[in-house]
Amino acid sequence: MKVGIVWENGFAKWVSQMFEPLNDIGGVDVTAFVGERNKFDTSGVLLKTRRLTHAGEMFLGLSSFPSSLRRALGAPYRKMDFYRYSLRKHLEGFDVVECPDSSRSLYTLSGLKKEKGFRLVVSYAENIPYRQVFDEKTNCIKKAAFGMIDQFIPWCDTIKRTLLLEGVPEDKITTVYAGVDLNLFKPEPAKEGLRAGFGLEDGDFVALYVGKLVSWKGVHTLPYAARILKGRGFGNIRFLMAGRGAQLENLKRLISEAGVEDMFRFAGFMPYESVRDLYNLSDVLVLPSYPTMIWQEQFGMVLIEAMACGKPVVASLSGSIPEVVGDAGLGFIPGDFFGLSEKLALLMEDRRLLKELGEKARTRAIERFDARKNALKIYEVYKKALAGR
Repeated sequence: MKVGIVWENGFAKWVSQMFEPLNDIGGVDVTAFVGERNKFDTSGVLLKTRRLTHAGEMFLGLSSFPSSLRRALGAPYRKMDFYRYSLRKHLEGFDVVECPDSSRSLYTLSGLKKEKGFRLVVSYAENIPYRQVFDEKTNCIKKAAFGMIDQFIPWCDTIKRTLLLEGVPEDKITTVYAGVDLNLFKPEPAKEGLRAGFGLEDGDFVALYVGKLVSWKGVHTLPYAARILKGRGFGNIRFLMAGRGAQLENLKRLISEAGVEDMFRFAGFMPYESVRDLYNLSDVLVLPSYPTMIWQEQFGMVLIEAMACGKPVVASLSGSIPEVVGDAGLGFIPGDFFGLSEKLALLMEDRRLLKELGEKARTRAIERFDARKNALKIYEVYKKALAGR
C-alpha cells in the first residue's frame, strides 16, 4: 500500500509522529509531501519526504499549458491549488492520500483523485458545524471537494458529532485520536539547569502554557488569575509561557498593569523535541482557550503531550477539551479567570491531588493517545477506503 501524506506548509514532527509507525507495517510505504514554504523544521521527521518546489511546479505547469492556464483563470479564488502539477506527477501509483480538512491540498487532491485512482482520506479537526459559511473560499473548497472524500478521520468524537450533524454518512467516519510518541513524551527528571535558566527557584509552582499567544487561546486571562492568586498569598506560582503570537506585547502590558511581572517567564518559540523538557519542568499545564463564533479548541495537542509526561491539566471547557482531558485534569468555564485561579490554588494546596491527576494523565495518554497504537487504527481506515473501490 502506497500512502501519501499532504499537509501543505504545516508539516512537522507533531504531525509525522502519527504516521511514522505505519512504516513498521509490512507492505506499507509512506511518503510525506512538504511544501517549499513549510513553516517548521522537519529534521526530526522519520518519514520519507518529498519537497515540492515552486520552480518545479512552474515547470510542470508550463508543460501542461494551455490547460494549466485555463485552470488558473477559471479558479473561483486565488491560490486554490497546492502544487497541483507536482502532486499530479508524484502521486502516480499511490493507493491512499491523506490531507487536512478544508485545505488547498484537499481541493487539489479531490480534482486529481479520479485521474490518479487513489482513495482520498481526510483528517478532520473542525468542531463547529457549517463554519465554512463565514469564509467564502473555505465554503467553495468544501462544496467542491467533500463529495470526493472516501473516509473522514475526526480526531475525537466531539468532531465526529459535527460531521454527522452536517450530514456525512456514518460509514464514512472513523474516530482516531491524534497521538504522540510516548518515547518522546514521557515523565523524566527536569533537565539540569533549566529551572535556573528561567529564573525559577526550587519552591516555585510552575504553570506552563504552550501555544500561540493569540486572543482565542485566552492568554490574557492568565495575568488576571495571577493577580488573584497573588492577592490570596500564592505568590510562588510562576507562569512559564512558551510560544509566539500577535498578543505578546499586549500580554506583557497586562502583566505589567496587574503588577505580576515576577510571576511570568517567557520561553519564546521552542523546537518541538525540546518542548518535552518544559513539560517535565512544570507542575501543571494551563490551556485557557475560549470559543468564538467561528472557532473553539479543536483538540489541543499540547494537552496530550503534557499528559504523556504525567502532568495534570487545568483547561477551559472549550470545544473538544473535556473529551480529550477526561479525568486527568480540572476544567473551568472559558474566560472565568476566577475559576482558573481556584483550580490552580487547589492543586498548589493539595499535592496529593496533583500527583493523582498526573498519574491519571499518563495512564490516559497510554490508553488513548499512543501514536503507535493509533497508527494501526489509521491503517484500518485506509483498508476500508480501499475496499470501497
